[in-house]
Amino acid sequence: MAIICTVVTPCYNAEKYIYTTIGSVLNQTAFLSGRAELDYIIVDGNSTDSTINVIQETVNSHRLGKYVKIISEHDNGMYDALVKGMKIAKGNIFSYINADDFYNQTAFDIVIEIMKNNDVKWLTGWQIGYNEAGQIISLINPFYYRKNFIKQGLYGPVLPVIQQESTFWRAELNQNINFEILSKFKLAGDYYLWTEFAKHFQLYIVETYLGGFRHRKENLGKSGDYRSEQLDTVIGKLSFYDKITLFFDRIFWKYNGKDGFVGKLKMRISQVVHFVFDQDQNRWVTLSGYPGKRTIERFLYKRKKR
Repeated sequence: MAIICTVVTPCYNAEKYIYTTIGSVLNQTAFLSGRAELDYIIVDGNSTDSTINVIQETVNSHRLGKYVKIISEHDNGMYDALVKGMKIAKGNIFSYINADDFYNQTAFDIVIEIMKNNDVKWLTGWQIGYNEAGQIISLINPFYYRKNFIKQGLYGPVLPVIQQESTFWRAELNQNINFEILSKFKLAGDYYLWTEFAKHFQLYIVETYLGGFRHRKENLGKSGDYRSEQLDTVIGKLSFYDKITLFFDRIFWKYNGKDGFVGKLKMRISQVVHFVFDQDQNRWVTLSGYPGKRTIERFLYKRKKR
């Protein structure tokens, strides 16, 4: 079956950064090489600046422009625009990127390889932050995203977020989404998606740079409103066991090293959900297998007898 990747970019008055966002999609090595077909949907909410002109000029000047669909009409916000794109998506791999963020050039090559060779429904990479100039200013290698903690709304207010710009999923998961509910969100629609996905499937972590979030002055001050909407997605309450697990998870998230008892225990716990690149095998593998000859992995795993 042909691999088609759908990307949706909702935008409104995004003339300053939309060029970079579109370029990060069109210049993916997976699409330029023909490894996968691009299905790119840009949904503009009737911008009042030059956004639509920038979009058209950027798309028309690129050889992959024929794979881009542009919609420009009134909408009720970012997630209403996203839903418009989701409803006409053709791909079997799905993601969305907002109009001031951007992907690493090899992101889709990595996503395709992992999903092609593993029963992975959704995955995420490093949490990358950019400044307004597009320079990387922060990086977090995620520890573990527990399904029950996602459903209980802990990622963001208590534990680090699930970064939307680095998250990709099989399009079949969109069948679990109530588009009417999603379209009504203003800020936390991504967490609604994660909650619905986590009802059924584990989120995997790929130890690499896939995409990132641009920090801008306009983004500041919205965390309280986001949290208010996020609470609407919460399912269930924390049990005593959950509280104990949460206590240790907070320690593991803060501990960045891989050495020492804490580092080794951290890797042991999260091994089944982490993909790393094995240079010996020249492919992405989970840490639950023997990934190579690195010191820490030698400690954790015993080489199988030949």
